[in-house]
Amino acid sequence: MSGGSGWERIRSTRGGRLSRETSLTGRTARTVRLGRVQPQAPGYRTIYCNDREANLPVRFKGNSISTTKYNFLTFLPKGLFEQFRRVANCYFLFISILSMTPISPVNPVTNVVPLSLVLFVSLIKEAFEDWKRLQNDMVINNNPVDVLHDQVWETIPWKKLQVGDIVRIKQDGFFPADLLFLASTNADGVCYIETSNLDGETNLKIRKAVERTWDYLIPEKAVEFKGEVQCEQPNNSLYTFTGNLIIENQTLPLSPNQLLLRGCSLRNTEYIVAAVIFTGHETKVMMNSMNVPSKRSTLERKLDKLILTLFGTLFGMCLVGAIGSGIFISSDYYYLELQRGVGLEFNPSSRFSVVVLTLFTLLTLYSTIIPISLYVSIEMIKFIQCAQFINKDLHMYHVETDTPALARTSNLNEELGQVEYIFSDKTGTLTRNLMEFFKCSIGGEVYGTGFTEIERGGAQRIGAKLQEAQRSPHAVHEKGFNFDDSRIMRGAWRNESNPDVCKEFFRCLAICHTVLTEGDESPDKITYQAASPDEAALVTAAKNFGFFFYRLTTAMMLCSAFSLLLVNL
Repeated sequence: MSGGSGWERIRSTRGGRLSRETSLTGRTARTVRLGRVQPQAPGYRTIYCNDREANLPVRFKGNSISTTKYNFLTFLPKGLFEQFRRVANCYFLFISILSMTPISPVNPVTNVVPLSLVLFVSLIKEAFEDWKRLQNDMVINNNPVDVLHDQVWETIPWKKLQVGDIVRIKQDGFFPADLLFLASTNADGVCYIETSNLDGETNLKIRKAVERTWDYLIPEKAVEFKGEVQCEQPNNSLYTFTGNLIIENQTLPLSPNQLLLRGCSLRNTEYIVAAVIFTGHETKVMMNSMNVPSKRSTLERKLDKLILTLFGTLFGMCLVGAIGSGIFISSDYYYLELQRGVGLEFNPSSRFSVVVLTLFTLLTLYSTIIPISLYVSIEMIKFIQCAQFINKDLHMYHVETDTPALARTSNLNEELGQVEYIFSDKTGTLTRNLMEFFKCSIGGEVYGTGFTEIERGGAQRIGAKLQEAQRSPHAVHEKGFNFDDSRIMRGAWRNESNPDVCKEFFRCLAICHTVLTEGDESPDKITYQAASPDEAALVTAAKNFGFFFYRLTTAMMLCSAFSLLLVNL
């Protein structure tokens, strides 16, 4: 049954079957009534919130995900296919087959064993890297989430989540699926989310629930929510969503403003209540992810060309030798007893057979011109480099988040540091995008000691030397603030010739922004979440100047807007 089966179920039950279904349960009767009132267009799905039994016939996909490259059945065939994409392995396989024929002058062990060793090492490396992906999937699938069950919040793993479930997400928690935002602990029904896992942006975004669902916050109220969601089928568009919420015969339009995507995290909100819309591989982030690609480095492609060149040289040598053997073979060589017909390879009467068989014999004999041990060394170096040097490199360790480097694959180690093209939309893409309050100009007077990078660069171009000022022992230096000037620090701005201008300057820094606060409402423990690091740096500066911003409420925003309106009038 398709995702839009709610309407299809009504159509298929017309006639005598419709009356039979409506007489079963009140839930089925509610389904039929809503299906008649709101028929679905093709390509849409119907979801019954807080009602697993009503969603059961549709067989929505589960919330378990898998990002592995192989499984138990496909590992060997798919792994061997990946290995024989290499020209060298195909060459060694060809030589190994030739070495097992009667025309081979060498023992087949000398070719079969090295090839088997190369394939074994490569497959073990692939299996280990895929096993690490499997472990990561297991951790994600077993993350806990609170689901409404019998008027209480029950903790279950992500993989057991189903479409239509009512979930509770706490602050700093990640969304386990694509969710319909219903209610928030914030009075105005909004929540703040961080989408860095989707688009790399660390600024917070606002989502607002439909006003009709704001009351479904506590379990006693949330259990009464029996809404029906008619929305689009799963797709990979991160910024679009269309659908309707039908609740008590009232149809409410839904937009991306009510959709919380899997992978995002909740910020500045104690907790929210939401309904599951898309799960597992039907979520937008998973539909945007590709299967694990088989990447080949530039060095590997060059090695393939080198192998083809060497094989061409080898084939030319063997062909010359084989032709020479066919020309000079004769029955006069009595010591070979050719007159007795020992075989086609030495039969003077069939010179073409002599050339062909001698060619294969020489290919087997001269095959060591291409060393198979080279590939064993390359695979071992790649594996050890990932396991020892990259994952344990202290220079790649991020102290702030306690995160070491993690190499998920060793196929492209030789590509590290080789940049050929750079596509950038803004400077923040290629820089750390850190901002610090360093200098300011108030009423035409410049404050702040030290020199900016621009001043240093200008002085360097003209050959001038800058005299660094000595920093005060009481100078404050925290994230976003690297300012020092005794004229205005620690309340000294009141002694300036323009204290009123300084006061308005600091007040503007503390008020004119969209910064959100986290943590205790004290200057030492509070943290600021901003749409850009510029805003956070300005508010941090205002705090250090004595204008401490610690809270923003809807009432304050209305009062500020009303005061601004009066001033303009």
